[in-house]
Amino acid sequence: MARRFPAAQKPDREKYNEAQELDNLQRVFERLDRNGDKKIDAEELSEHLKFLGQKTKMSEVQDMIWEVDEDGDKALCWDEFKTMFYRVRADKSGWEPRKFFNVVEFMMLDKDGSGVIDVDECMELLFRRFGKAEVEAKVTDFMTADEDGDNNITFTEFLTMDKKSDAARMAKHPGFRLSQGILETTRSENLRIMKVLNGGEDA
Repeated sequence: MARRFPAAQKPDREKYNEAQELDNLQRVFERLDRNGDKKIDAEELSEHLKFLGQKTKMSEVQDMIWEVDEDGDKALCWDEFKTMFYRVRADKSGWEPRKFFNVVEFMMLDKDGSGVIDVDECMELLFRRFGKAEVEAKVTDFMTADEDGDNNITFTEFLTMDKKSDAARMAKHPGFRLSQGILETTRSENLRIMKVLNGGEDA
């Protein structure tokens, strides 16, 4: 017979996972804060993007900071950084800016700082998040993003995976479906008007 654990243990596990996640987030912040001034600026973010193999214009990196910079000082302190992470993670609509978040999430998975996510790193995080029963399926699903078959997820592969999941999330959002419906109606109406103008249909 399967052993039943007291209900109190579930909140304890959740608290442990939350504490581990916060420690991991702090580690990422400190790694990005290369000069140790307790802030992350565009230069520091740009350096890490280069390490991840991303050729990003400085203006684009500055925009990534600007999107989540609450006080407008062109840098992120720990509170802004933490707020950004949890706000985007809780977002179900897909409207929150995700560019900086994607970098942070990738770094949290890449615990050894190698610039890629390997199977062991993936499994550790997904085990904590979903438990033993679901981890194998989740890891298999996650590793489908490994396009070159080297058993590692690069940042580019990670972004491709996020783009697909973001598109799926947006498609489910009622606001997105409404805007798509308006777009389709407008397109149909424009075609009808063009036919009328060309003498192919009565108004």
